[in-house]
Amino acid sequence: MEFKVTRGAGNVWEARPYLGTDRLTGKPIRPYKSWPADLDEKRAQALADEWIAGYAPASSSSSSKRLSSMLSSYVHDPQRGFSQATVSTYDGVVRNHIAPTIGDIPYDELKPYEVTAAYRILLSEGPGRKPIGRNTLRKAHALLSGAYRVWQRQLGVNPMLNVPAPAPDRLRPFALDDWDQDKLVAALADDMAIGGTDRESIKRRTTAFAGFIALNQALRCGEVCALQRRSWRRAVHDVYVEATVSEKPVLRRQPSPKRESVGAVSAAPDVERAIAEHIAWQDRWMAKPDQYSCLVTDRPNGGVMRPSTLSRYFSEMARDLGMPAGTTMHTLRHTHATWLLMNGYDMRTIQERLRHRDVATTLRLYASVMPGRDSAAASGFAEAHAARKEG
Repeated sequence: MEFKVTRGAGNVWEARPYLGTDRLTGKPIRPYKSWPADLDEKRAQALADEWIAGYAPASSSSSSKRLSSMLSSYVHDPQRGFSQATVSTYDGVVRNHIAPTIGDIPYDELKPYEVTAAYRILLSEGPGRKPIGRNTLRKAHALLSGAYRVWQRQLGVNPMLNVPAPAPDRLRPFALDDWDQDKLVAALADDMAIGGTDRESIKRRTTAFAGFIALNQALRCGEVCALQRRSWRRAVHDVYVEATVSEKPVLRRQPSPKRESVGAVSAAPDVERAIAEHIAWQDRWMAKPDQYSCLVTDRPNGGVMRPSTLSRYFSEMARDLGMPAGTTMHTLRHTHATWLLMNGYDMRTIQERLRHRDVATTLRLYASVMPGRDSAAASGFAEAHAARKEG
């Protein structure tokens, strides 16, 4: 179908094409989506065409009742209020997991046993198929459950009420031990001392500084990429985390999707000194640096760096240093939290520093590395047996 993007409020590009009539409500289907104002019309139109091509409005009078199509309509319905990140995640769930298993079943004929059978298939390995993680399966379950809660009003039934939620993965955070920490910290310091401004020097020093900040401030990769110079609040000696960087549908800095992720993380004197030295070095090769320039960037205009690029650079560095297999930027956040636990800091302090929603989240992730748990259990068992022997 043909339609044109137009300028809307705030000068953003937007589209609201007519896609037919909803067979359930009789109302016209006119999905809405917008794109950043700084795109040119050709790029905005291309993104709009790509969006509508995958929309598949299953509720229109001429469209299929297939579950995958109905879920696509549900995900892209502006009334649902999903963030762009959530839409992207659910699109992937529908395309990669639901469509190949139960996607062709009419949405009003789905049975609970068909859903549980699909879950078993997705969790098992098959020809040309790797099993998915339980947390990924839980996203599929959340999508199906939410959609059928809405559809239940028209269908009169909800098959998901009889489908138990998949158990979550048992998460065990991967953290670097003391030896690897010392080796990494020394390597980061060496690369942060690079004074050159050629392309390779900028890559190496920026990657090292990003790793240093992630390790010391317990930040996620996207949060590191979103830091601006003004994020460092010298007067109160902290780094204020308020945003992340998304790469879909376009590269952009955006507010943190989770309210609890926003907050100040105190910075030690060594960290503040490193930030000041990094800014002074950036001033030598950036075109017009200001308070909005990114702290972690390889661009002369101070623009945001792709998290996927930074993650790849750091993984290459870790591999060259001989770090354990699987060491990533997020490993540094786990290492920070694990070190705090092993050195006696209380769980509330760690929860606030990691900006978790609550202490329960922190406990679920890090209780397995709390010091003394295993030795206390061993001592208690031995003492009980000794007491019975004496008695």
